[in-house]
Amino acid sequence: MMKAKKIIAILWISIAVYSCGDKNNTKQNRNEINIDEVLNSTSKDPNAKGENKCLLDYQRNYDALISAEDVLKVTGFSKAVMKTKYNKVLSDPGTHEFLYQFDNKRKQYIKQLGRELEKDDVIAIRNIKPMSHTNFEQSYRALTDAEEQKAKEAMKDITEGNSGDPNAAKAMKQARQNMSKEDVNKVGGAIINELKNVSQAYVKVDGLGDAAVWNTQTLELVVLQKGVQFEVRANINDNTETNKAAAVQLAKIVLDKCK
Repeated sequence: MMKAKKIIAILWISIAVYSCGDKNNTKQNRNEINIDEVLNSTSKDPNAKGENKCLLDYQRNYDALISAEDVLKVTGFSKAVMKTKYNKVLSDPGTHEFLYQFDNKRKQYIKQLGRELEKDDVIAIRNIKPMSHTNFEQSYRALTDAEEQKAKEAMKDITEGNSGDPNAAKAMKQARQNMSKEDVNKVGGAIINELKNVSQAYVKVDGLGDAAVWNTQTLELVVLQKGVQFEVRANINDNTETNKAAAVQLAKIVLDKCK
């Protein structure tokens, strides 16, 4: 299944990046693994028609899709504490995002660190790409027990060098320069657990586009409209319903532009 293939790719890419501490998110890491190429190969949707050409035209202009005025109106925040950032790590514009960040001094609980830190409030528009309705439903749902088991088996194959995937072998070789096999397995297990937790946090949103889901953990709203998806991330409050309401308002602005 497409979902299992994506999980396996995420596993070894994450291990490669984690093991070398690469914070630059470069297109290729030191073992010449082309992350762009791998992600494209696992995300291709043969049934995606991408009829919403208006949305696709914004792939290289995310900053024009939701204005600062729209964001300020929805959030009620001050422009004086706002800054913006355009992330274009990989070459595929379908992976890009534009962020509105607000220095509101809000302390947020960081699960990975187990403590609170002062972090910016964020609104982001991201991940515009063609997608079929079938693949949308397959992608944004809870991970099945069978898929979780397949991911664990893939993790074992990767660590034992039996995956048959040259990129996975490169990732493992890189990881073993800094980590033991046991540590690689721990990291892989943690990644699988996190993917499962995230997958279980999707909630259907009615009356928005052709299909829409809200993730209560990642605070991302994913909307499908005429064969093209887009995401709005809203982390502006400790209450997930407040974040969801803001994301929905901004998504409606996008849909009004590209019906």
